[in-house]
Amino acid sequence: MAKILTIDDETEFTTLIQSYFGPRGFEVLVANDGKTGLALAKKENPDVCLIDLKMPGLHGDEVLREILLYKPSIKCIMITASEGEGRMREKLTALGAYSCFDKPITSLRHLESKIKEALGS
Repeated sequence: MAKILTIDDETEFTTLIQSYFGPRGFEVLVANDGKTGLALAKKENPDVCLIDLKMPGLHGDEVLREILLYKPSIKCIMITASEGEGRMREKLTALGAYSCFDKPITSLRHLESKIKEALGS
């Protein structure tokens, strides 16, 4: 079973991810801040991380950098609602993000296909 870690300070979003991906055979882990997410990533070794860019405390780009330093094989998908998406996407991709999605996510099916692609299935 593939393991997804969603790191987002918005509980509505993490609940949505759990309710969508759980019944589809994924194990979904949740962290509501960057520091907890980083600790959970190191403890649980998820296959895919969904990381919100703007969070209080540790920002998503810092979480991305730390996770990939720890285990480069984890596929990280960034969720961003920031302005200037083009430049931010380039920066996140340069840091090693597998993909970027705009928030709010308009298609969970599209996100699911990107996760499956990342998993090689």
